[in-house]
Amino acid sequence: MHPSPSSHRPSLPLPRSGLRGWLTMGVYQPLFLVAFLLYSPVLLWRRLFSRRPQANLAERMGFLPTSFGDKPVVWIHGVSVGEVKAASNFIARLRVLRPDLQLVVSATTPNGHIVARQEYADLPVVYYPLDFANFPARALARVRPRCVLLMELEIWPNFLQAARVRDIPVAVINGRISERTFHGYRRLRGLLPQLDLITKYCVQDKAYQKRLLDLGVDPARVFVTGNMKYDSVVTANLDAARAQLRPWLAPAGERVLVAGSTHHDEEATVLATVAALQPEGVGPVRLVLVPRHPERAAAIAETVRAAGRVPVLWSEVREALPTLVADAVVVVDTIGQLQRFYAACDVAFVGGSLIPHGGQNMLEPAAQGRAVLFGPHTANFRRDVELLLAADAVVQVADVAAFRRELGRLLGSEAARTELGERGRRVIADNRGATERTLELVVELLGPPGATATRD
Repeated sequence: MHPSPSSHRPSLPLPRSGLRGWLTMGVYQPLFLVAFLLYSPVLLWRRLFSRRPQANLAERMGFLPTSFGDKPVVWIHGVSVGEVKAASNFIARLRVLRPDLQLVVSATTPNGHIVARQEYADLPVVYYPLDFANFPARALARVRPRCVLLMELEIWPNFLQAARVRDIPVAVINGRISERTFHGYRRLRGLLPQLDLITKYCVQDKAYQKRLLDLGVDPARVFVTGNMKYDSVVTANLDAARAQLRPWLAPAGERVLVAGSTHHDEEATVLATVAALQPEGVGPVRLVLVPRHPERAAAIAETVRAAGRVPVLWSEVREALPTLVADAVVVVDTIGQLQRFYAACDVAFVGGSLIPHGGQNMLEPAAQGRAVLFGPHTANFRRDVELLLAADAVVQVADVAAFRRELGRLLGSEAARTELGERGRRVIADNRGATERTLELVVELLGPPGATATRD
């Protein structure tokens, strides 16, 4: 059962030059094939030997389910964990606003797929097709959505061309375009007619709007709606997690430090920093390490042992919660637990920031009123950092020495932690509303309510 094409949709934008689009695809397809062939040994090795979750290859080739019931379909896509979670409030509001629609959620990465299945347990969750050959066309022909809503910004020429052929509007929601991506697109602007194939761009701020306009996107299609992460960040239903985890982690009143979304080398830095603080009178600290990639847990456990501490893997103790020894370090090796551990902490260090990675989501602990600390490398969350710093709601450090100094200050002062946490909550509350603004802009793409899917 699929919705049939309908005439209610607004007219779709045409590419500015058919010849330009033809030339782009003529270059893009062979380059993608060469890149795929060069990378295929890595993919094969991962599928055979890696501990990481693997994508469904059939779905990546476009073999998606062909039936989603009697309701017309709206396809919502988030690349990975961050985008999938940022869509949660939008999806919840859309389900209330339009119960006549069947929402289908997709992700590109395996971790994104896992989180999507957790977040949207009663919705179909699929993998986004590889942008090669007829894979996108096959996926769209099977799902036949009324529209596709892309979280943030992904320019996949094959997918956009296939959607255009089928008269399926594609909109970007919660859009952003990094400075690096912007400069790359600007160099290739003559080969990017695909930008013209997106019906609407709903972007997070004026800086992203300006970058799209500088790339030649029609101003009538670009709207500043704000960042939906502020609406989707979880603050409810975490009291139970805190009630369960806090007594287990801190039975003797220990300070709890959660290092979330950490990357390689950061765990060792945090371990050394906590060890250095012990003689300075901070008191006992319970450390919880939540790596960005849980499959690194075994290597992190070795790092913990090398530091003279006892690693405790969450997957092995979560059912019984046995008593922790004084020097135990909890290593969270499962997906979807970070928010629960943030709920139980005194201080949250947000990883990907002491190394040149670009940072991770610092809004999650801030929304819970935690004292939040991170390093200098936060380019991926530029606007969030600016807002939080302007309100003195977080602490950003320039190097490891400053990290040690500020961590010690926060662990030693309940008043400083409380003040920081309250400011963080206010920043989140003051920047909500992007979801409603986005819904107002995309509602015309959803079609009229009350229609049903038609059978092939």
